[in-house]
Amino acid sequence: MEEKLITIVVLPYSKALILKMRFEAKEIECDLENINLIEGAASSTVRVKIIEKDLNNAIPILDDFLGKRTIISDNKTKPHERHILVPIDFSLNSKKACKMAFSIASHLQVKIVFMHSYINPLIHSIPFSDVYAYDPTLWTKIEYAEKNANESFQEFISKLADEIGKEKWETINTEFIIKSGYAEEDILAYSHENRSQIIVMGSSGNSAQTGTVGSVTADIMYNARVPVLVVPESTPEQELKHFSNVLYATNFDEKDFVALDKLMAILYPFDIKVICAHVGQPSGNGWDLAKLNGMKDILKAKYRTEAFDCRLIVGTNILNSLEHFIEDEKIDIISLTTHKRNMISRLFNPSLAQKMVFHSNTPLLVFHA
Repeated sequence: MEEKLITIVVLPYSKALILKMRFEAKEIECDLENINLIEGAASSTVRVKIIEKDLNNAIPILDDFLGKRTIISDNKTKPHERHILVPIDFSLNSKKACKMAFSIASHLQVKIVFMHSYINPLIHSIPFSDVYAYDPTLWTKIEYAEKNANESFQEFISKLADEIGKEKWETINTEFIIKSGYAEEDILAYSHENRSQIIVMGSSGNSAQTGTVGSVTADIMYNARVPVLVVPESTPEQELKHFSNVLYATNFDEKDFVALDKLMAILYPFDIKVICAHVGQPSGNGWDLAKLNGMKDILKAKYRTEAFDCRLIVGTNILNSLEHFIEDEKIDIISLTTHKRNMISRLFNPSLAQKMVFHSNTPLLVFHA
């Protein structure tokens, strides 16, 4: 009986070749198959295929290769190409996030890595008892999951390239990763292992898809070690070069200046004014205003050529006060620092970042303290 080959992941050719060598070092047979994500373009993306009997042995090697099992490793000494990580689920909102990511990448001249995770019926099958019940349709489901993910990915990327413009599209280096797995785990692992400069994703995906945005947005915001730009579903579609005002919401956290350094590293090619704002009580004792003035002096001394302003927003409700300020000042991007919190506190007391995602149509750039 002929042994069946299954696709375990879709990767750029250079990375697929390294993974193939890792598999073969563990005596796992591996085959690479070219695919064309954009019609007429030279193929640089391949399917990595293995024999089905080797799947259990191959999964740990793949996870280690993509960073899933190296969360506590020290990767500071490893060279990594600067890139933006863009998780996609093929929804319209995902496409909107991709276009914003492309706008940033074109100004920063960095690579874009598009990632899609889909559920593999075999890898994610959970037996309901001690005895695994064999599903005779399992291989059909596996083939359908793989085929559907690859076809949807190819269609999505082709349409995205057409809308951006083929000539403009070709000015940016792109990579494509399609794999079975859990979206939040894959996104966090890849961004950590490969030191992504920023993750750009939508806040609400298509529920009909098994996607990488939507329900996992909060997990990425709280756990990512890199900045996360969240594009709400209702955000008007426009290029970042048309933006002019960025709000950094401060609560005088000790990490504010670190976050602002990262913010300026992302925004330096753009002609953008940064407003640092704090929501204070109507009858304050003057300390809030004094802290803001001190922050303004430090920022203007450090970034002499940049436009900074610091404002005290008088109000008792932080969310409502910020929303009014955003509307009045025509803020294009909101930025803030969030802290990692456990699941219970997130359920009963959502953070400001999560509230802003679901109550605003303005993109939110989140830094982790």
